[in-house]
Order: sequence, then structure tokens, then C-alpha cells
Amino acid sequence: MTLLIVIFLLIVLSLITNIFKKRNIRFSFICFSVLSILFFYLFLSVSLLGRTQILPNNENQIYAPCGNFYNELIKSILDNRLNIFDNIVIPKELYPNYNKIIKKYHYLKDTSLYKGKIYLYFGITPTIIFYLPFHLLTNLYLTDKLLTLILSYLSFLFSLFLLYSITKRYINIPISINIVTIFFIGFCNLLPFLIVRSFIYQVAVITANVLLLGAFCLFYYFANTKNNKFQNVFVFFISLSLCLAVGARPHYVLFIPIFFFSIIYLKYKESAKTDNIFKTILIFLMPCIIYGSIIALYNYLRFDSIFEFGWKYQLNEHQQINYVPSLKDFIIGLKNNFLLLPNMNEHTFFSLVNTSGHRIGNEYIAGVLWTCPIITILILIPHFLRQIYVKSKKNFVFLVTLLLVIIMSIIITSFFGMIIRYIFEFLSLMLILSIVIFMFYINETKDKTLKNFLIFLFISIFIFSMFINISLLFCEENFWNFQTLANTNYSKIVNFLF
Repeated sequence: MTLLIVIFLLIVLSLITNIFKKRNIRFSFICFSVLSILFFYLFLSVSLLGRTQILPNNENQIYAPCGNFYNELIKSILDNRLNIFDNIVIPKELYPNYNKIIKKYHYLKDTSLYKGKIYLYFGITPTIIFYLPFHLLTNLYLTDKLLTLILSYLSFLFSLFLLYSITKRYINIPISINIVTIFFIGFCNLLPFLIVRSFIYQVAVITANVLLLGAFCLFYYFANTKNNKFQNVFVFFISLSLCLAVGARPHYVLFIPIFFFSIIYLKYKESAKTDNIFKTILIFLMPCIIYGSIIALYNYLRFDSIFEFGWKYQLNEHQQINYVPSLKDFIIGLKNNFLLLPNMNEHTFFSLVNTSGHRIGNEYIAGVLWTCPIITILILIPHFLRQIYVKSKKNFVFLVTLLLVIIMSIIITSFFGMIIRYIFEFLSLMLILSIVIFMFYINETKDKTLKNFLIFLFISIFIFSMFINISLLFCEENFWNFQTLANTNYSKIVNFLF
């Protein structure tokens, strides 16, 4: 009941803003809403998981599985090697039986074992742009939990910035809907779930997400800029952001050609001159060649192949070296990613469903159609894109690019498993696009009664989505680490909310 009261108070706060006409007062309400989300993220990180695991330290704090292992790579690099835990020798009778290895050396789970040496499976980008510079400047070791919190802030703010950039030119809606949208983005894209599970996995996913959102923001301004010098700068940093993202999540390499062809198409439509197009191609390819060479060399020095990121040699129960993704895997993943119903729980409202799915994880809460039903509006995407094409062909290309990235992300993640962080990768973008479409139709509706109904529907969907997401976030069975790390805080929160 308390949770519902809090949600309704947020709605009241949003509606009150319509009363005020002065920009500075409205801006104050928006700032308050943004700061509320940022404080909530901080609360999840600090109050629930303990300060000792968040603050940087002069000694690396390792925890299983894969906790703060990027710092171990720092030690390796400074010691002129790439393998981590140089003093570990895997007994010959255990190698290559990965199940037996991870049972005896549990903290090595999801690292990679190749030719008797342990390597960090996860991409090198977070080490290069976050962990290593921080260590060199402070002589302290940055923690996964602190970096996850910081990157979560950036992901949230970039999402709002991207949403504002898309809608500001041709959508005019009440300020109250803008404020509801802030809470919608902040609470309902599964980002809070990643914050409370701040392991190396979440660092990799949120790093790639922030870089991808950054690329989209830059791409939007490239599409709406006519100055060639600024366009060239945008193209370079779009490419650089995407390449860095590949160094965190390798499958993001599939997004690069989507952006590349969209940029070249827009450049061609603006000016069909061959030299301008060739220059744009060259600028885009420069970061790809430079950072691609760094990643290729890093892979070769570890696994004797420029295309091997360590997936085949990963220490877990799935025996990756023998795995070939199948159509059946994709269908199971797609079905559960979208349609799986939340379970009831005797302790709180919902429980984590450890579904019988496929491949990796199978940790599941509910399909995104139930946790974020606003995405059903995507069935109107053909009509929406036709409308946008008439209004702005450049924005049409941008939105098609966003849609293609979402589709590609859904396909890849559905093949390999059902994990909350995988779902976040496409839901975070789907939520942005869904809200844009909903705002567009609210704005285009001339009939006042219908417009009020659409606003009411938008707010109702938000109330449901926020309620179910917060309920799932604080489920006893969902996050065992609440009980082990902060049982008292967890109990107080659940009693207060439910």
C-alpha cells in the first residue's frame, strides 16, 4: 500500500507542474525529479550493499564470482603480462573439465582458461577508460560497484537527453508528462536491477550501454547539423564510441554497419559529391581500424586468434567451446523475454522465476510485456515511421537506425540466455522509442477528449510499470545478496513498502 501511495504522490507532483507557467519553476520540478532518481540509485548502492564494497581502496577487494577482476588485469598489465592470478596452477587432472575447476576454484568462474593460464574473459574497454586511469591517478582500486553506480547515472541522463533531443523539434506535450517520463525511464528500464547486482558483468553491460547511448546522441546531432566540420567531429566520435562499446560487449560490432550505412546515406542525400562521402567513410573507419587493431592484438596475445575473446575457454558449466546457437534457443529466449508471467510470492508480491529456458543464467523475473507494457505501442511503428518520414527524412533515418539496433540486440540476446542484464540492453532502448511514439500520438491528436484519454492511459501504464518493477526489485527470492549483506535494511524496506 505504501508503494502505491508513493507512486500516486509522484503523479500528483507531476500534475501540479501544469499549474505553474514560469520556466524556472517548471525547471526546478524537473531537476527535483532527476535528483530523486539519482538519489534512489545511490540508496540502492550504498544502503543495501554496504560501503566497504563500494569505496575505492588501496587493495583490490575480490569477491566471487568475478568481483573487481578488472583491477587484477591492471596488476597484470603493470607487471607486463596479460594473464591474471599468475600464481595459480590448475592441476592436470582437472583440466579441461571446467565443472570440476570452478567447483574447486569458485572465484575463477567466468574467467577464461587457455594453455594453463587464467585470463579475464571480459572486454578491455572498462580497464582502459576507467580502472587503469583511476589507479594511475589515485593509486587506489576503483570498485565495480562504484563504477556501476556512476555509469548508471550516465545511462539514465543520456537516455533523458536522447529522448529530449528526439522529441523537442516536433512534439509538444504537457510538462507533467515530461516529469512522469523521467520517473518512467529511471524506474522501469531494469537499470535498478543492475545496480544492486554490481559485479563485473554489469560493468561490461552498462559501459557498452552508455557508449551506445552516447553514439545515438551524437548521431542525432550529426543528422541535424549542416556544418561539415561539426559533422566530421560527430562521425569520428560516433565511430569511437561504438568501437569502445565492442571492447565491452563484442556483439556490439554488429551495430557498427547499421550506423555506418545510415551515416553514409544521410551524407549522400545531403551532398552527392564523391570527395565528401569518401572523407566521411575515412573518418568513420579510422577509430574502427585503430581500436579494432588494439582489440585484435589483445585477443591474439591471449588466445592466439584475433577473433577469440575467450568465450570458448570460459570457466563455467556450459562448455562454450562445444556450443552452437540454435533456432530453438532463439524462440525460447524470445518467448520468455517478452511473455513470461511474474510469479506470486508468499513473502512479497512477486518472486524471481528460475525458468526452464536455455543456455546461460535462466534468472528471470517476468517478460517485458508485463513489466513494461508501454512497448506494445511498437506495433504502430510502420504508421509512426511513415508520419515521421513526411515531417523529417533525417529523423526518419535516425529512428530506423534506433529500431534496427533494438531488433539486432533482441535477436542476439535471445539466442544466448535469459538474464536481466541482457534484457536491459534492448529494453532501455525500446522504452525510449516507445515513449517517443506515445508522445507523438498524444501530440498529433486534435480531439481533446481523446488526448486526455491518451494522457490518462500513459500515466496508468506508468503506475503499473513502476509498481511491478519496484515489487520485483525488492523480492526476497530475487536478490539473495540482500539477506547476506544487508538483511536488516532489506527487511525494513520490504515492511515499509508492502
